[in-house]
Amino acid sequence: MKRINLKAIGSSILATTLMLTIALPSFADGLPAPEDTAAFELTASKATKISRVTGATREGETVPNPNQTHTNYALTATDLGIMWDATTDNGSKKVMVAFGDSYDDGWGGFGGGGSGAGWRSNLLAVSEDAVLSDGLSFSSMIMDENKAGYSKEIIGSVHDTSGSGDFTAIPTAGITVGTRHYIHYMQIKNWGANGRWNTNFSEIAYSDDEGQNWTKSGTKWSGTSKFAQAAYVKDGGYVYMFGTSAGRFDSAYLARAAEGDMLLKEQYEYWNGSGWSKNNEAAAVAVVDAPVSELSVAYNSYYDKWIMTYLNENRYAIVMRSSTSLTEGWSAETEIATGEEYPGLYGGFIHPWTNDGQDLYMLMSEWGPYNVFLMHAKLDIGTPAHNLIADPSFEKQDSETISAPWTLEAGKGGIDHATLSRAGSNNVWLRNTAGWNAITQVVDVEANTEYRLTGFVKTSQNNNAGYFGVRDSAGGILKETKFERFDNYSKLSVRFNSGSNTQVKIFTGMHTNGDTWIQADDYSLLPVDTTPPVITLRGEAAIEVRLGGAFTDEGASAFDSADGDLSHKIVVEGSVDRTIVGTYTLTYKVTDSEGNTAVPVTREVKVTGAAYSVSGVSFTDAEGKVISKLPKKGFVTASADVRNNTGAAKDVTLVAVLYNKKGEIENVAGVTKSLASGAKETFIGGFKMPGNNAGYTLKVFIANSLKDLKPVSNAAVLQ
Repeated sequence: MKRINLKAIGSSILATTLMLTIALPSFADGLPAPEDTAAFELTASKATKISRVTGATREGETVPNPNQTHTNYALTATDLGIMWDATTDNGSKKVMVAFGDSYDDGWGGFGGGGSGAGWRSNLLAVSEDAVLSDGLSFSSMIMDENKAGYSKEIIGSVHDTSGSGDFTAIPTAGITVGTRHYIHYMQIKNWGANGRWNTNFSEIAYSDDEGQNWTKSGTKWSGTSKFAQAAYVKDGGYVYMFGTSAGRFDSAYLARAAEGDMLLKEQYEYWNGSGWSKNNEAAAVAVVDAPVSELSVAYNSYYDKWIMTYLNENRYAIVMRSSTSLTEGWSAETEIATGEEYPGLYGGFIHPWTNDGQDLYMLMSEWGPYNVFLMHAKLDIGTPAHNLIADPSFEKQDSETISAPWTLEAGKGGIDHATLSRAGSNNVWLRNTAGWNAITQVVDVEANTEYRLTGFVKTSQNNNAGYFGVRDSAGGILKETKFERFDNYSKLSVRFNSGSNTQVKIFTGMHTNGDTWIQADDYSLLPVDTTPPVITLRGEAAIEVRLGGAFTDEGASAFDSADGDLSHKIVVEGSVDRTIVGTYTLTYKVTDSEGNTAVPVTREVKVTGAAYSVSGVSFTDAEGKVISKLPKKGFVTASADVRNNTGAAKDVTLVAVLYNKKGEIENVAGVTKSLASGAKETFIGGFKMPGNNAGYTLKVFIANSLKDLKPVSNAAVLQ
């Protein structure tokens, strides 16, 4: 396996050289040496949406849309976006991006799955874009030679929607070896219940002309294969193929073939837990437990780790794991995108060119808009929270009798090994006609810690007294929720604080109502993040702005230990009116995905200037002509626009005051009006000149009052 790449030493590492060897740079949290890379794991921040990759921009959407596929390629709706390095000429690097069921502008508006205008089972784009911070741009798509501006289906499908034929051909993985491109696709027979589908078979197709045309190779896996869906990586002359069964509820398995043997199925070797078993798919054992779907795997040279991303239906989230080995040692999951934030999410296909640092770019699909988006997360050293429930999906229960670590507390129950599970192969059942029936498990926990317990149950129609929850070490209820009828597996959840307990007992049970049953599967007990985000102002906390001057809020940044950069989720309360003098407070707030609220941060913006302003002053004589100097006699009229620059209504007095050469007041004309905040009105006033104006001056301004002629604004002057 690979050793650590020393270019991985970055800003988060303190480099140290010792004699003839280079020791592992010490991370701030005391990470071990590179020779022991398995001793540390990776976590990732929550992903943020960088750009739209396919389809038309929706109303209110603010992310870039560089490809405009709805007009450039007749691609309005699609999903997946499986990416791989498709470079066949080092002078012209490229990535290929394969999409699933796709539609033109006649698309119906929600989801895929067959039929509809312009339905194509799969499409292929080419990208040479190496800078993803502003979005993923295509250089081209594979187009229909007979239909201008129309991207074409590359792997043919009969589109038989009867449910018993070739419904559609969906790509699941791609890889390039030498000058040949390969796509693993599944031929769908029919779409089943949510997250489940049936395949006729899966097959490898290949192209020798840069993706323009594809040949179905005949190298196939059966409809019940563990490799109905795949994820490819290359390492040491082999192509490794991770596989999952059709649907979203099975484990991940691993096979490999020499690069030159991709189309020789009898040459494939399957990982059996301790070694490779040639041409024996039945020997394959799970390398990652269920549920795994839309899997993507890549090598990160910065950390010398393999990383994988996939949808975990139980968590309704795209998650990430890391490992030093492809065959074992995969870390616990870190959630990087959740359905609460991105409803209907799935996929999570890693971009192949961004794995030499801390950036993780991937393509995510959303079922509602049925389109693909570029997402970005940050990798870091850390320990993902492990599920504290032992044997959470009952996959280690070999017999039909419930055994450790689970206990049948009361009543009747056992293990199903048929097709009744939610994920994987097994589930637990309780069934009885009388009394309390329950399963339990004792779990070690940290005292005074918040936890969330989840599980999935399905019940008989008459169930009306089911209970799911946690007891303390003395048997008292810490938290429980009552449930009744569930015709399909449904998620239950309770959040609790462990208090002084270092052990708790989780339970699922029912008080029977005649012949009553429960099936349960896929438990999880994880600590809840209770650390709030931290907000940091950008720029100064106190700013002065002249009345009417420019002001741009520099904003703030927010970081959360679990969610990463939350700057885009900051809510700013308050505003600044540059046209009204006063002091304004901007308050910055943010809440993380667990509901933890940061301490608010404020910025004070002071708009300074006169409380009142006089503008648009005009002087006219008795005949209404505009004058620029005082006449010796006759009537003089002054008009002016007066604005109240304060934040409250004010009584405003505009005066025209005539001063003699000694500065004494000879005459006054004035008017008082009430002006609302920010309001502007035109005031008009005047008087008759005394006949001799030598050295006289006429001033127009806002005064305290008609009795107190002290100016409180700028003044216009006529001499």
